[in-house]
Amino acid sequence: MKLNYQSKDGILYAKIPGRSVRRDGKVMKEGQVHLGRVIDKENNVFWNRERGIFTFDPDTGEYGKADESYTSDLQTDHRRKEHSVVDFGDSFFIDSLLHQIGYDKVLDTIPYRNKDTLYAMIQYYILTYSANNHARTWYEGNFANVLYPKANLTSQRISDFLSSIGSIRALAQFFDSHIEWVKTQSKDTAILIDSTGFPNNIHFPLTAVSNHNGKISREVRLTTVLQRDTGYPLLFRAMAGNIVDMSTLTRSVYVLNMHGISADYAVLDAGYYTPENIDELYEAGIEWLTRLPEKYKIYKELAQIPLNQIQKEENLVKYKDRFVYMIRKECLVGKNNDHKAYVYFGYDIDRASDETHKLLSKAKKEKWDEKELHKKLNNVGRFAMISSLPFDTEGILPAYYTRQVVEQYFDISKGASKLTPLRIQSEEAMNGHLMLSMIAATINTYIQNKMNLVPDNREDLLMALRNQKCIVYATRVTTCEPQAKANEFYTAFGIKCPIAYNRKDGRLIPDFHLPKMYDLDE
Repeated sequence: MKLNYQSKDGILYAKIPGRSVRRDGKVMKEGQVHLGRVIDKENNVFWNRERGIFTFDPDTGEYGKADESYTSDLQTDHRRKEHSVVDFGDSFFIDSLLHQIGYDKVLDTIPYRNKDTLYAMIQYYILTYSANNHARTWYEGNFANVLYPKANLTSQRISDFLSSIGSIRALAQFFDSHIEWVKTQSKDTAILIDSTGFPNNIHFPLTAVSNHNGKISREVRLTTVLQRDTGYPLLFRAMAGNIVDMSTLTRSVYVLNMHGISADYAVLDAGYYTPENIDELYEAGIEWLTRLPEKYKIYKELAQIPLNQIQKEENLVKYKDRFVYMIRKECLVGKNNDHKAYVYFGYDIDRASDETHKLLSKAKKEKWDEKELHKKLNNVGRFAMISSLPFDTEGILPAYYTRQVVEQYFDISKGASKLTPLRIQSEEAMNGHLMLSMIAATINTYIQNKMNLVPDNREDLLMALRNQKCIVYATRVTTCEPQAKANEFYTAFGIKCPIAYNRKDGRLIPDFHLPKMYDLDE
């Protein structure tokens, strides 16, 4: 098949010519298809609104995906502005930070050929809360379009991009390089493991009905492993929403080991506590700590201890602004009760007060009798933790509440790093989305850790930086003066803002000093 080409306003278009047929005495074209704008005539690459950038084989009539390196900046020259004012400080800051901390080396290992698209999308995930269909609008008004001029952020191309970086091969390469970077920040081999669900009503294999802590929803379940000391994510595993947490522990630790980290200590969510999992941890030589669910015999036996035997002066411990009575008992755990562990049974004074008020209110509404109310009141404020390690009663709460790092990470992921809402229709695209969210959460966590040195929070930082603009000319970019708060952040992170950038041989060259007079000639 031979294609027909037509030039209009200096732009080449192509179409499948079809064939001429006679109907009702008139000659008509049958099978004619407009392919759209020609991107690469030799390799049969085209663009139209319906398909984005694609290939078409005239011999077979088959459509295909174009190579990742093709971009879709299809505005005609007369629509381009000679110069424009765009947001500068936020994307400049993130780009500088990625290179300063060496995380650009991690990104460069991701096997996606159009690195401008990769870097632009990472900026978008870090800096915005918006859906991906708004990415191109953001890109056109941000310095990112100067930093990454070949980025292709059309909706169709973003979908292809997410599927590409979400392949098994790409994920494995990313986890390897990301974990190596985390090791440069801390050698800690203690880990935190927890899971979260994110609602997804799109029908694909990982969407399933979940009953997690009594809450029913259609969701995908995400298990995340974090480094304890830094709070950086190490890897994630996505699975069907109906898979229970307890069945994912051993595989998550195994996958982590495959990527070069042999954990020696794990702080777990209570959902992972089962005799089978505890046996696996002991066999692997991994120390552990978790909350003890009330359904286990050990908890029920401790719950029978009279409160006056727990509320003794020697058992009172303080954790931050919280006072708790705490006792420690040895116990045997595992399927055959052949491993020694330590259970920490506590009575939380504030928690008991809150739970008592709630129970009394509920008793009135549901008209409980005195026996039922007394039984429930006897359990208020009680809780238990269990570990393979013999912590002092003063040290168990600080050790356990390192789990707050996980909660903070999920807050960052779901809020500032675009983990939810999920708008993905394939498993590969979902993995690509989760990868970008994990990268964004890593950088946001780095910023949060560093912000302990600065009085303002992350949102103030990025807002102050976004207020710094730049003017984009044909051969030069000039930056506007940063406000005082933006300068404080640049100083805190050791980043120096240039006066201008010069374009030379397709590169941006920062200029930190006044130019010589002959350099100003355009």
